[in-house]
Amino acid sequence: MSERAPRSPRHALTLTQQFVAGPAFAAHKVWLPRTAVRRWVQAALLADAELTLRFVDAEEGQALNRGYRGKDYATNVLTFAYAQDESDPVTGDIVLCCPVVEREANEQGITLEAHYAHLIVHGVLHAQGYDHEADDEAHEMEALETEILAGLGYADPYAAEKSPKSPKSRTPANRHRA
Repeated sequence: MSERAPRSPRHALTLTQQFVAGPAFAAHKVWLPRTAVRRWVQAALLADAELTLRFVDAEEGQALNRGYRGKDYATNVLTFAYAQDESDPVTGDIVLCCPVVEREANEQGITLEAHYAHLIVHGVLHAQGYDHEADDEAHEMEALETEILAGLGYADPYAAEKSPKSPKSRTPANRHRA
């Protein structure tokens, strides 16, 4: 996606949340109040949308990633976008794997809330056609995520990668595992 539509403060949104990760991740619900999740989704919308967010355990996350992407591990976020072309309404399912999100937040030294906000914004952008397979697409998507998250009061999730002292490479494989 090369041209970005100007973001409107509010787009119509039908949002469904499904929390099926099980009792081991019940505490995650504290970080996912409906009003906050809706605010994160709304901030990333460029058009009206109908989205479902599903919070899953590692088993379901791995099964979905294996079945749809051929990768046999649980990943942080998967987006299933259903629009066939740009004239179709934005519809999709965004699946977040709670144990992976928790592990990554701990590894990155950030709050669970901040990481969920980032991954939800990331997934919503994917549902609208953004991608990060090519470097130019990745830079565009990362810049948009950073801008949206800053507007929500969160730090740049890519700051460590942008640092000249960072040991992380800027290759697509080391970017977001979504």
